[in-house]
This record gives sequence, structure tokens and C-alpha cells, in this order.
Amino acid sequence: MHGETTFSLTGASRPNGSTAADSHKSGSRDASDRGARRHMEGDVKGAKAEYLSALDQDPENATAHNNLGFLLAQEGQFDEAIAHYERALEIDPQKSMAMANMGIVQAARGNDEAGVEWLRRAVETSSGNLLAFDNLSRLLLKMGRLTEAEAAARTALESAPHEGRFYLTLGLAVAGQQRLTEAVEIFRRAVQLDPDSAYGWEQLGVALWLRQDLGSAADALRRALTLAPQNVSVRYHLAMVLLTRGDQEGAIGELESVLAIEPGHAGAQLDLAVLAISQGDAAGALNRLEVVLLSDPENPRAQFYRAVALDQLQRGDEAARILRALAGAGKDKYSERAQRYLEERREKVI
Repeated sequence: MHGETTFSLTGASRPNGSTAADSHKSGSRDASDRGARRHMEGDVKGAKAEYLSALDQDPENATAHNNLGFLLAQEGQFDEAIAHYERALEIDPQKSMAMANMGIVQAARGNDEAGVEWLRRAVETSSGNLLAFDNLSRLLLKMGRLTEAEAAARTALESAPHEGRFYLTLGLAVAGQQRLTEAVEIFRRAVQLDPDSAYGWEQLGVALWLRQDLGSAADALRRALTLAPQNVSVRYHLAMVLLTRGDQEGAIGELESVLAIEPGHAGAQLDLAVLAISQGDAAGALNRLEVVLLSDPENPRAQFYRAVALDQLQRGDEAARILRALAGAGKDKYSERAQRYLEERREKVI
């Protein structure tokens, strides 16, 4: 899912006309509310103490169980969080926010199907639960269930037509179905609603790039960079756009910037190696490829271009061994490219 997974706190509901007879429940609600405030202020230790106090005064406080579960989930204590969500739902079977949080925890544990099931229950119980719609649409998107993700995002937009996050998810689902012109318009709406979203401008730029509107793509990505100059993903995408436009110098500059921010970025290192080969700098390419292969020795793209660089450096036997191994693996396009390269070498010898 793009962005951070979002859990949700809920405030205690207060019945009208509470009396001294339910003083324990009233005190529990007050403690739960104080916990929610402290939680939102970043005082996790204080929030936990308040939630525990609320449950000590009233073990049937579903809101306190939900909020304590939320806090525990944030700390990675998923089993404990689930126990509190289950208890909240035993007390209040219609508590949509506990269902949403349960779904989010299940997805965080890698149980995506259970996550979808709980999130669907949450939105069926409360059509106004935007957190549940947000996480449901993003989880479906992550799972590659694009038509379902699109439907969830569109349903959410019926209730919240000015929520840019739903346009972003919708745009990604639509783009994933190759409806690029439609996706561009959706992303334009997202950045119109939230012009300070670097992620929104980046997705608009990528969609424009895929649609081959390269000038507009570069403009959108540069706008994203003004908002997030250290964002590696934006810089890398801008480099790809510049390469597509034939601006090798500009692309090299962006790729070097990517490595300055994230030295271990394999994609940037590989692209710079390929550019070095195209410019006749096989030795420089080889140095970059060795860096990539040190951390990812099975990378087929790096292996292929290492063979090409070695061949250019007149180290043909080493190159041939790598190419034969790649061709024999038969796993991806680089196996096919290795086979073609070997055939072309044989034809040159003949």
C-alpha cells in the first residue's frame, strides 16, 4: 500500500444524563478520552496508562480496548492488539473502527485476505468510515485487485468527494489497468485538492511519462521535487523521463543525486553503468556493476551488463561464461538477451 498504514483512535461516546450510579463508567470514559488526547500528542506512555486506567474502572469500555489495541499495534505487538480488538467487538459488535483496525493489523501481519474481509465488514457497518475505505482500497491495490480497488475508492469518493487520498488510490488503480488518460485526469484532481502533495505530483508525472507526455511529466516531477527535494523516488523517475527525452546529461545528474541521497540505490547505479557502457566507459561501468552485484549477486540485469562491459574490455572468455549461465537460466528477458548476444558474437567470428 502506498504511504503509511493508518490505524484509528476513537473517542468515548457519552450518554446523555449520566449520574453517580455510573461513576465508574464515567471515569473510564474520561480516562479513555485523556488517553486519546495524550496519544495524539505523542505521549505513548501516558496514553497507555490512561487506557489501562479506563479498563481497570470499566472492563467493558469498548473504546478503551480499541484504542489500547491501536497503541499496541503501533508498537508491533499485533497479537496483543488483536486480543483487545476482539474484546471491543464482543462488547460492541457494530464498532466499525475496531473492525477496521483489526483488518489493518491482519494485513500488517501478512494476512491480506483476512485484512480485506475485516475492512469490508467495517465499511458495510459504517459507510462513513473513511479510514476503513482508505485502507481497503490501498490493500486491494497492493494485492493487484485493481478493479476492486477502483470500486472501493469510487465508493469512498461518494462520501468524501474532496479527499485527495482517494483520488490517488483511484488514479493508481486506473493507471494499473492501462487507462492512462483517465488516470492523468484523476491525478490532476488529486493535486488540485492537495497541491502540496509531493506523492500526488510524482504519480501525475509517472502517468504522464507512461502516456509519453514527457514535457508535462518532467514539469510535474520537478514540482514534486520542490516539495520534497530529498525524495529518491521522485528524482529517479525524473531521471527516467529525461532519459526517455534523450537528455543523458540531465538524467546522469539526477541519478548521481539519487546516489548522493541513497548510496545503495541499485537502480540508479545500474542505469549509470548502462549509460557508461553506451559512452564507451566500460571500466567505469564495471566498477558500478561490481557494487550492485556485491549486494545482489543474482541480479540478471547487472550480470548481463557486466558481461557486456567485460566484452568491451577484451575479456571475452569471462563475458562468455556469464552470458552462457544467464542464457541457460531461461528465467527472464535477460536470459533471452544473453542468448542473442552470444549468437551475435558467434556471427562476428564466422
